[in-house]
Amino acid sequence: MLDKKLAIKRQFLRYIHPLKSITNTLDQKECWIEQMKYLVKDFKILLNLSFKEFWSTVVFNKQATMGLCTFFQEAAPPHLMDQLPEDSDILKIYNEIDYFAYKLFRRLTTSSENEENYMSPHYMWGLLCNNNIISIPMLFDICSIYGELYKKELEIIFKELFTCQSLYKENLKSSIQFTIKCLSQFQDKIELDIEYGNHRYESNETSTNIEEGNLCMIEDIINFLLDTSYSISNFLEIYPIASSFFYQEKLHLKIASFYHTIKPLIYKKVIAMNKLEKFQEKLHASRLLLVKCVRQCLNHISTQTTKKSENAVEEYLEVISELLAYNEFINDYNVVYNLTKDIKKCQQFNKQIDSTRFDYLLKSLELINKPYTELEQKELEEQQLELQSSSSNIENAKLQSLINNVKDLLPHLGDGFIQKCLEYYEMDSEKVINMVLENCLPVELTQYDLNLPLISEYEDNATGFDPSIKGNKKLKKLKAVLDDKSFRNEMRTFYENYNFTEITCAELESYYNDEYDDTYDEVEYVIPEPADENEKRRPDVVPRVLIEKKSVTELVEEESSDDEPQQVLNFQPFCENPEEVRERQARRYAAKQSNRSNRSKPQAAASSSATPSGSNVELDRQRKNENKAFRGNHNRRNAARQKQQKGMF
Repeated sequence: MLDKKLAIKRQFLRYIHPLKSITNTLDQKECWIEQMKYLVKDFKILLNLSFKEFWSTVVFNKQATMGLCTFFQEAAPPHLMDQLPEDSDILKIYNEIDYFAYKLFRRLTTSSENEENYMSPHYMWGLLCNNNIISIPMLFDICSIYGELYKKELEIIFKELFTCQSLYKENLKSSIQFTIKCLSQFQDKIELDIEYGNHRYESNETSTNIEEGNLCMIEDIINFLLDTSYSISNFLEIYPIASSFFYQEKLHLKIASFYHTIKPLIYKKVIAMNKLEKFQEKLHASRLLLVKCVRQCLNHISTQTTKKSENAVEEYLEVISELLAYNEFINDYNVVYNLTKDIKKCQQFNKQIDSTRFDYLLKSLELINKPYTELEQKELEEQQLELQSSSSNIENAKLQSLINNVKDLLPHLGDGFIQKCLEYYEMDSEKVINMVLENCLPVELTQYDLNLPLISEYEDNATGFDPSIKGNKKLKKLKAVLDDKSFRNEMRTFYENYNFTEITCAELESYYNDEYDDTYDEVEYVIPEPADENEKRRPDVVPRVLIEKKSVTELVEEESSDDEPQQVLNFQPFCENPEEVRERQARRYAAKQSNRSNRSKPQAAASSSATPSGSNVELDRQRKNENKAFRGNHNRRNAARQKQQKGMF
């Protein structure tokens, strides 16, 4: 059916992300739009080909699907649309490419168009798999881009793909292993970038450049987390049968450890940069999707636990106990999916399993969630206090503005007196001004002093009196009340009576009647003699330099005879023996003189012995004598200068 002659010969274009091609200039934008129009034209040409021409072109022209593959790799999914520039012309051409790219993917996954144009699904998926036209990474990208819009269509395509071509299952396992490896490497990279982010810049860079670099780094990390979690979650949602492959490769444990390590680091960095509001939505979405991915991986076991399979329940409990090692993850997982409820439900259906295992898991979950619940309660209390303080601050500001309005016309009045008047007239400043000017204040207000200052509620309620009233001017301040110690004079006479008591001599003797104990009087106490000061000092030690050098044998004999600690045999004196130094210099000088004499001796004998006959030596001498004029000794002047500098002549 396929024929190489039917394949069209055309140079197909690649897709380029606008941010990689366009910087600021208008010419770059127009150039990018023209290139993308050419890419749309490529898609339309492939879609308008006949059935045989289309499949021949796709199989035999390797560049035919290059634009489609590059678009799936570089495209902005719905959750990362902010990565595209906010330009109507760019967005218009991008949406057009997006539309025709999906149409081309649909035609690639359609085995029959009509009764005449038909091929078996097994043959079609074999072509796509063997020629690497549709691969597993491309399927993950498709799930990320079109997973929400075309979910039902993709479910049918994925089901047919994995049933017709078993090679895709093996490729899926290898791609899962590669994903786990990438997560491990990315985890190490994030730890290094976040902890030592400021140290990787050069010393001459300004603080603004460092902040911009850190901001770009954090943004790339968050976008990677969101895109990866979306791809895995949408893939498992479209093809849930694949959860068994993800579970067998233990992707759930890798996601849990990755989540446990990365979440606090990213939040700490974002809060330190004061950018939590900017990235909070993406961080929250990525956290939910990563938790959802683990839930989808565990669906493979949870479906078996509902069938009351004892092995499945044991396996489920082992997985939960492994996940308990990651506190940050297990706390969020319990909040989203109520793991405590799942364990209790599993305990009800499987009563034959030991209850201590369930109790251990439930107790562990309770201990893990306890600090987080306490932290949430503290945050709620702090929020309530902030609201109360903010409301009180607003009320104080309103009161102060009303007092200022009254004082503008009546500056001789005190703030406290104006406050009392405002409270009496329901915070109506105009009415207060009118009543004061007309001198029509009621008796409740005239008893206060006109110069009364503004007093807080605490000072007002601490004493039992109102310090603003005219009759109680002496008790205006709380400090004056506390400093008043007049009550001491009233109580002094009462307590002085306790100092005088009448008692007889007999009673006084009965209080203390003790006999002298002479048990140890006859024992003689020996006074220790004072120790000699010379004995207290440490023994005299001869310095090492002054000790006579002994041979090694004598030292060994002394050590073997005496039970003293072993001394160091390889003793090195402070300075060398001058005789040995002179002998060593003499030997060195003699060796140097012998080398000079050997250099001056002719080597004709050696050369004659090396050659079998003297003819070669004579021939070399003749050639050297004839050709010595062609090579001059141009270093004579330099050699002479060196000799003069050394003082040789």
